[in-house]
Amino acid sequence: MTYRLVRAPLIDLKLKHLLMMLCMMALLGCVAPGLEINEDPISLARAPADLSPWTATGKLAVTAGQETHTARFEWQRHDLAHDTVTVSGPFSMNRVVLEREGATLIWRDGENIRPLSEAATLAPTLRLLTARHPETFGQWLLGYPGSPEQGHIEILSWQPMSPWRLPERMIVSIDGYTVKIRVSTWEISAPL
Repeated sequence: MTYRLVRAPLIDLKLKHLLMMLCMMALLGCVAPGLEINEDPISLARAPADLSPWTATGKLAVTAGQETHTARFEWQRHDLAHDTVTVSGPFSMNRVVLEREGATLIWRDGENIRPLSEAATLAPTLRLLTARHPETFGQWLLGYPGSPEQGHIEILSWQPMSPWRLPERMIVSIDGYTVKIRVSTWEISAPL
């Protein structure tokens, strides 16, 4: 007994339309309409050190000795005295939220506030963030090292964010750590 697979012409037509739509979506997925960067970042003025509010998202890799740990971050500078930093990554942690109010840094675990000494045991990234003055890392993202004891910064590339240019890739060296930072997105808001 021989069985023949018979396909209805309607099913063939639907499959063809589905394949055509998938091909079009694949092609359009590689294009970001409306994103033209016509400005040369070097021709723009450097963003001021007191810029706020802003949000920077990206990745960082912290190397200490022979070990490198990576993380994703979202750094929100609400104003010059208030930051919210969310760090997440593969180094045995899901997500850590640090908040800065002036010179005070806290670790927020959901609705609870936990001691910074516990956050510092999780990963080198958090040890580095909690060991420095809380505002230092935010200034690094803007490309300002502050004083020599707050680290050496090498800006490798810039992003245009008219009317300024903001760091895109940088290397920070401090206290035996090398931190490679890549800011994938900057959002600059007008102050309220």
